[in-house]
Amino acid sequence: MYVNTDECEAAGVDPNEVKKIAAGLSRYAKQAERLGLTVFGGSGTGMLRTDSGKQGALILAVLDGDFDGGDGGTDVDQNGLQRG
Repeated sequence: MYVNTDECEAAGVDPNEVKKIAAGLSRYAKQAERLGLTVFGGSGTGMLRTDSGKQGALILAVLDGDFDGGDGGTDVDQNGLQRG
């Protein structure tokens, strides 16, 4: 887990607050992984899922908050800032 300080500053967001949130989410994602669960985000909805074979993943929980999905691709802009 790491925080892109320059990007936080460009967005006007405190990097220390971002670090706290990222650390918590990372910690919970690792806990989920140890249980064989996936933290899934897409179409604005977050979920905890587990693969159950051919019929698709079982949805174990629906999470509060805004979750955005996508392929996770990133690029660096003309100012050297990472964007996705």
